[in-house]
Amino acid sequence: MSEHRSSRTGLTEPEAREINEMLIKGWAFAVFASMGAHILVWLWRPLVYGNQIVPPDWRMF
Repeated sequence: MSEHRSSRTGLTEPEAREINEMLIKGWAFAVFASMGAHILVWLWRPLVYGNQIVPPDWRMF
């Protein structure tokens, strides 16, 4: 009649695996989205220009 729920969360093994899979996919998406955003910002305004750390035309951005 009812499934065996022996974990502290009350989830069955397949439910726990499904939630874990969604969490891992969400984490991976967030990491790659963050990496993409950092690359786009670097292409827009890199912080290293040859020997200079920041270009002289930056005035406290």
